[in-house]
Amino acid sequence: KEHRNAIARKNDAKPERKEVKKEWNENNYEKVALKTMNYRQRKLEENQEAYLAHNAETAKKWRENNAEKMIEANEYKKNNKELQYNIYKRNAGCKNLDFLITFDEYCDIVTKECFYCALVQERGFNGIDRKDQTKGYIFDNCVSCCKMCNYMKGSTSDEVFIKRVEHILTFQRKISGNLYPECFAHHKSVLYCQYRNRAIKKQLDFVLTPEDYNVIIKNDCFMCGKKTDQHHQNGIDRMDNTKGYILENINACCCECNLIKKDYAYDDLINKMMLIYEKHNKKQEITDVENKSNELAKPEILENTMIFDSCENNRHMMANKNKKTKEEIKEANRLYKQKQREKMKEKYGNNEYKKIRAKEIADSRAKKKENSV
Repeated sequence: KEHRNAIARKNDAKPERKEVKKEWNENNYEKVALKTMNYRQRKLEENQEAYLAHNAETAKKWRENNAEKMIEANEYKKNNKELQYNIYKRNAGCKNLDFLITFDEYCDIVTKECFYCALVQERGFNGIDRKDQTKGYIFDNCVSCCKMCNYMKGSTSDEVFIKRVEHILTFQRKISGNLYPECFAHHKSVLYCQYRNRAIKKQLDFVLTPEDYNVIIKNDCFMCGKKTDQHHQNGIDRMDNTKGYILENINACCCECNLIKKDYAYDDLINKMMLIYEKHNKKQEITDVENKSNELAKPEILENTMIFDSCENNRHMMANKNKKTKEEIKEANRLYKQKQREKMKEKYGNNEYKKIRAKEIADSRAKKKENSV
């Protein structure tokens, strides 16, 4: 028997035999798919943990060896509405938030222009923002939001975000608007050593001395003008995030503005804010002030500026107190995986399912082959 098997293996290795098998597989792909699923069923019944661990390791190696295909897969994921909808749904579960929008409602929301800046992302749809962060994904609380506006807004309310934009543009002398200092919460600055450790971790230059740092953080925030006082302390921001912590690249910056700016270039940030302001203040005249982006000292506020000392709604970044703990998320993931494994065994043990699925796979393969011709 071993002799016969050895001869068979030798014959199977011949190019002409491989070509015959390849052609048979293409013409009988429904049988091939069914054979594969039967193999999976046997492996799952023998040792599900070992089988899944082997698959995970195989998938990891494939990803490492197919970086370009992974980029394509990730782009497909980003551009697929159904996959993005499921991501929102899953994340809502982790945050203990209500998720009451249907897929059709999701599509209706994200295909509209951004609620804040009126743009639509290149992929043809935006993401979702919850205007009131204390509420979940309820249709009336959800608006279309581009990626940049979503990052800039963070977990503040829509009202506070729009007022912060107007305040910053007014302080930067880009518009003749109003100031809302109370929309910028008080914070304590990050310690010098924390900035230094972060720079080391990110492999960035860090040439600030403790004395340099202490002098800088006493200055007003370069974006909104917030002062350091007994209630609040500014931190620092790198003007150009491609450069490190060097004196000519550092400005005093409050926590809220640091979160808004993130890694964006100053000019890009101001341009986005102008779009937001124009959309929400169409009746107000945009004042053209010839301010260059490198003029970072606090300017004189333009005429007719009103300063509001109070700001209703949340002025802080809203923390979700109902969010699951790491332990709860870990346990939820364990239960989810357990349920998925049970479903997997049940699925591959169902002969009717395997027949239907095998036909679907074969039809899909034939269609792809037909389209590629």
